[in-house]
Amino acid sequence: MSLHEKLLELIPGDPTNSHLDDPQLWSHIDTIQHVGAGIAPKVLDASRKRGDTGPLNKRIAERCELARALVQLSTATMMMSVMPEWIFGGGPAPLLNPPIVNGMVHCLDSVDKIVRTDYRRRKGELDQLPRLLTRIRHLLRVCYDFRVANRNHPDLQFCDWQKMHDVGLSLHRVGLCLQLDPSRLWAAMDAGGEELEAFLLDDELDLGEFRKASIEIEKLVAADVEADSEDRLNATAAHNMASLDLAASSVAWFFGDISVAFIMHARTDNNRDRRWATKAMARLVAWSTSKTIRETLGDSLTDSMRPIYWSKPLLIKFSHAGSLAAFTCRQLCEDALEDMPDEVWENQTPASLLAITRELQKKLEEESMDRSVTYILTNVFFNIYRRYGLAPFKQASRHEKQHTPMAFYYFAHRIKQDGLQMRTREDWYRLFVDYSKMPRRMHMRYQWGNTPLARRWEYLESYGCCADDCPEQRELLKLRAGRIRGVRDEAVEARLNEWGAKPKACAACGDVAYCSSSCQRAHWAKHKPDCLKKRKAGSRS
Repeated sequence: MSLHEKLLELIPGDPTNSHLDDPQLWSHIDTIQHVGAGIAPKVLDASRKRGDTGPLNKRIAERCELARALVQLSTATMMMSVMPEWIFGGGPAPLLNPPIVNGMVHCLDSVDKIVRTDYRRRKGELDQLPRLLTRIRHLLRVCYDFRVANRNHPDLQFCDWQKMHDVGLSLHRVGLCLQLDPSRLWAAMDAGGEELEAFLLDDELDLGEFRKASIEIEKLVAADVEADSEDRLNATAAHNMASLDLAASSVAWFFGDISVAFIMHARTDNNRDRRWATKAMARLVAWSTSKTIRETLGDSLTDSMRPIYWSKPLLIKFSHAGSLAAFTCRQLCEDALEDMPDEVWENQTPASLLAITRELQKKLEEESMDRSVTYILTNVFFNIYRRYGLAPFKQASRHEKQHTPMAFYYFAHRIKQDGLQMRTREDWYRLFVDYSKMPRRMHMRYQWGNTPLARRWEYLESYGCCADDCPEQRELLKLRAGRIRGVRDEAVEARLNEWGAKPKACAACGDVAYCSSSCQRAHWAKHKPDCLKKRKAGSRS
C-alpha cells in the first residue's frame, strides 16, 4: 500500500472538508479583523486580574474575564480561517424550556447548582458529580462525531446548548469555585470517591479519533523522505478535521482549574491530598509537554494555570517537574517571563526542553521581533544555552519546517561554525539582531539545509540559483522529470543538495543568490535596476 493510500485510509471521514470553503464567511473578514484588534487589549488586561479579593462569585467572575475575552478572540480567528458556522453556534438538538432531562444544559445546570449557586441546599447531591461530568464528556463526543464526520447517535437529541463556548465557560466557573473554596473541593472528593478521582485525575483526555489519525498521518509523512505535496495535502486535510473537534478544549479550563487546585491546596499532613497533588502535577506536566495536547487545549490550559506563575515557589516547583513550556511563550505569560527567576531553568529534561523550544518557535513565527519580544527571547535562550549547551538548539532545528523561521538552525550553525562564545545576554542579543537582519536569500539558504529531500525537488524553481537559465538547474529539472518514487540515486541527490547549498547572495542587496559567477554575470542586466534601488534606499535610511 502506498503512503497516499495509507493516508486516505487513516482519515476518518471526508478528507476534502468542503464545508471549509463557504464563500459567504469571507465577506465578514474585514469586520472580524477590526473586532480582533479591539479584543486583544482586553485579553492582556484580563490576564492580569487575579480575583483574589471580594466575595466568591465576584472573584470567579473576575477570573473568568480572560476566558470570555479569549472566546471572543478565538471566534474572530476561527471565522477568519473560514471555519463552518456550527463552530460558533448551538448544539444539534433544540433547546427546550425546561431543558430535556439528562441533556447537556440540564447536566451543566445541575453541576453548577450543586457546586456553586445552590451549594448549601444541594451539597448533599455532590455524589452525583461523577455521573453528571461523565455525561457531559459523553455528549461532547457524540456532538463532535456528528459535526465532524456526520456520525449519528441516539444521544444527539440530548446535545442542546445555545453557544458551544457556553459549555466550557460554565465548567470553568465550577472549576474556579472549587479552586477558590477548597472546602467545597474536599467535600466533593469525599462524596464522589474513587469514581470522581478517576474522572478528574486518571482518565485520558478525549482527543478523539480525528486528532489521533492526524498524529499518525503526520508521523507517516515525516518518516517518508519522499513524501510529496499530495501527501502533505492529505495530512493537512486530516489536521483540518482534527481542529474542528473541540470536545477536549471544551473541558480544558475545568480540568486545569481542578488540577491547579489540588496542587495549591494539598494538606501536607494528608496522604490522600498528597496523592491527588502528585497526580495533578503529573497530568499538567504531561499536557504541557505534549505538542498535540498543547495545540488542542491552547490558551485555555495556560489561562487555568495562571495561579502557578503568580506564586514563585509554585512556579519553580512546576518548572522543575518539567512543565516550563506552559509559560515560555504564550502572550498571557509575558509578565511572568520578564520576572522569571533563574532557578526555574534548572533540572530540565530533553523532553521539557523540546517542548520549550517548540513554544519559542511559535513565538518567532507569530510575533514581530520588537524590543520586548527580543528581550524575553534573549533571556530564555541565554538560560537554555548556559545550562544545556548547543544540544537543545540542534534538537529544535530538526523540528523546523520549510515554512517556519530557521532560528534554531541559524543559531546552532552560527555558534558552531563561527566558534561564538555566548557567555552573556548581550552576546545573545547581538545574535538575535544578526538573525533579524539576515537577507531573504540567506534565510532561504538555511531553509534549504533543513528541507526534506522531496521538498528540495519540488522547490527547485524557488531555491538555489536566481539566474533565469542556470545550466545546473536546467539539468536538475530534467533529472526530476525522470524520477521514480521509491528509486533513490545517491549521486543525483548529492548533486541536488550541493547545488541548493552552494549559492551566495548578492553582496550589495542580499535579495538574490547565484551558484556561480557566470550565472551572476548573466543575470546582472536584469537584476541591476532592483539592486541599485535597494542600495539607494539603504543609504537614505
